Amino acid sequence: MRQRWLSFLLVWSSFYEQLAWSPVLVLIAAGLGDPAATALAASAYSLANLVGNLVFGLLADRVARHRVAGAGLVGMAGTAMLHLFASSPMQLIGVRFLHGLAAAAVAPAALAGVTDAAPGQRRGEAMARVGLIIAFASMVAPPVTGRLARGWGVAPAVMMLGACLAAVGVVALAFGGERAAGGVAAAGAVAVGGDSGPGRASGRPSAGPLASNADSRLNPTLAAVGATVAFAIMFGQNVLFYAMPLRGTELGMSSAQVGGLLSAFAVGALVAFVPPLSRSADRWGRVPPLLAGLGLTSLGLFWLSAATGAPQIAAGLAVYGLGFGLAFPSVTALSGDAAGQGRRGFAFGLLTAAFSAGAIVGPLATRALEGLLPPFTVAGLVAMAGAGAALAALRQPRTAAPPIGPGA
Repeated sequence: MRQRWLSFLLVWSSFYEQLAWSPVLVLIAAGLGDPAATALAASAYSLANLVGNLVFGLLADRVARHRVAGAGLVGMAGTAMLHLFASSPMQLIGVRFLHGLAAAAVAPAALAGVTDAAPGQRRGEAMARVGLIIAFASMVAPPVTGRLARGWGVAPAVMMLGACLAAVGVVALAFGGERAAGGVAAAGAVAVGGDSGPGRASGRPSAGPLASNADSRLNPTLAAVGATVAFAIMFGQNVLFYAMPLRGTELGMSSAQVGGLLSAFAVGALVAFVPPLSRSADRWGRVPPLLAGLGLTSLGLFWLSAATGAPQIAAGLAVYGLGFGLAFPSVTALSGDAAGQGRRGFAFGLLTAAFSAGAIVGPLATRALEGLLPPFTVAGLVAMAGAGAALAALRQPRTAAPPIGPGA
């Protein structure tokens, strides 16, 4: 119980901190005389995050997961302070790279910790709680930090953020001593196909050949499907946050109106993150809600391409948010299913690296295709392609990469 709630606290701290920087970075870059450095700094952070996710995911399988995440939070606290000493745009970009590298230690270890503590038949619900935590952080972090920075100044806001990170990191280092161990994962394995029916979660111990080596197993098909879907999800989300303000400007909306409309995305996602939909990946298996979620995100993105007024945009964002809310718990639970407890950090390292890759590539690809296809249309097509690739991979013969669960 203690380890599970510590995992949730680590998820909250990591994502709150990431989201809290959006108003602060703008002020720091403006103070350096180069507001455009914000975009380059964000790219440096994402690049470091992509590489670090893989490295620290492997490390989280070899030492106590929460201590890896705790060390990452302490590193984030230290590099947060370095932002205050950046005296040029290049120094700011370098600091963001180091900060992204430290942050990369937290998510794979924390997600693996959540999965370790959740039995297979409750894993999707646990990941829906993770999504709920992230959604709440996205609503709270930017306005709170923005008000602190504008009211008290950038330095006090950054120092308070760093102090909170350091405090949680020390707690994780002190109390997060449980190491990943073998033998548990097989009992929590969930079917994604097989005798229990297509896409149905069994919730029963695995009887397949993977069960005998549960600690070190890694199902490459499920891991690849998880990474593909994660890339498509984050591709669309970053395109949404990049293109939505531009779309609003085209339609004569203020930034406040655009911000208000984006809350429809959060509402749609929250509907899926709470019961009864939060249990869909456990009740129906990972695949049906995953495909339904990608289908809804595609529909929402195509809807946004055609929208010409605020009510239509709000409806499109709500549909997109509902799809995201279904897909996120399913793909994270699927990644947890793909690996035994001794390889789960690496599995989530792959997943979070794919999230980072999608975040980097999405805006770049849509800008490259500007004039040929609208950004939302490109993102919708990528989501459809991700669903098609996932379905095709999971329909392959079991001998190539057997599904986890009864009948495997």
